[in-house]
Amino acid sequence: MQTVLAQPTAQSFTQQLLDRCRAYHPKTPARTFRFGNTTLTAVFVGTTNPDFFTNAIAHREVSASPADLTVFVIDYKTSSLMLPLPCWDWQQADGHGTIHGLSEGYQGYFQQDTGVFTWITYAEQVAIVWGTDLSNLPEWEQSFPFRYVLHKWQEPTNRYALVHAGAVGTPTGGVLLTGAGGSGKSTSTLACINTALQYAGDDFMLIDLETSVGHSLYNVAKINPDNLDRFPQFQPFIANPNAARDQKLQLYVNQHYPAAMITDFPLKAIMLPRFSGTPHTTVRSATRAEALKALAPSTLALLRADHRTFQKMSRLIQQLPLFWLETGTDLTQIPELILGTLQSLSAHDSATR
Repeated sequence: MQTVLAQPTAQSFTQQLLDRCRAYHPKTPARTFRFGNTTLTAVFVGTTNPDFFTNAIAHREVSASPADLTVFVIDYKTSSLMLPLPCWDWQQADGHGTIHGLSEGYQGYFQQDTGVFTWITYAEQVAIVWGTDLSNLPEWEQSFPFRYVLHKWQEPTNRYALVHAGAVGTPTGGVLLTGAGGSGKSTSTLACINTALQYAGDDFMLIDLETSVGHSLYNVAKINPDNLDRFPQFQPFIANPNAARDQKLQLYVNQHYPAAMITDFPLKAIMLPRFSGTPHTTVRSATRAEALKALAPSTLALLRADHRTFQKMSRLIQQLPLFWLETGTDLTQIPELILGTLQSLSAHDSATR
């Protein structure tokens, strides 16, 4: 009589995977980070270079404390820790690698170009990041580690949203800078380093929609190789000077300019950078439709986000003043105009109280 093996369930798949992670020794010491109201503990299984995942979030590291979310990072090449038999049919995965049809409370995603599998289970408050060879991940992956995990962890909530944007400001308030690739978001944030404004991010921010507070996620500033001559002061600190021409150079701001970093501040406005083609930078009002067009498409595409994130972005845009930041070639004017706008908004708020 032929024995028919039962189809694994999401729960049994998770339990087997967690058992294998917890049984593996030795592990690299766990690291703990805090993003908004979430304490994340990263446990590295066979990973020989945890800095690949932690340098970008080093400014968010805190002392060990109870975790809201534990992420096991598994390198198959050095640990030989294999995934259990899947509890899904691979035909359930779409062209982007998202696995559909899983039981409620589970998320799965396979990134085909990097060989990285991500599994999230909300009830157990655990995520798994498994890679065939994490040492061969592309450089750009280390600039925003755990972005998919953090996004999926917050997606079901009404309070927090990850958005594709940069941010600069002061402890009393800052601005979110957003736009499509090539709009000047990175140039604008770079121009603010070592000025009266502090740097909170270049690529992604975590937004608290209840308090309108922006939380820095990553301290990596990115520079197009063709743009490096405009920022010669950063050249000695580029982490990947031999990057391919189609990849951006990376600067770990927290490592080289810790005083220039800021982790959290109240958001006072959203700005949409756009190169003016003139020496001068100017600021003018933007509409809600223009702001949503600048913020939503890239956020939805990069995070594989759904309607819930779109609704959150719509709420955010309704909460804040909106401006075009027409950036010029004189980089010193960019932080001056942003700071001037923040001061004007602060004065207006004081006058209306």
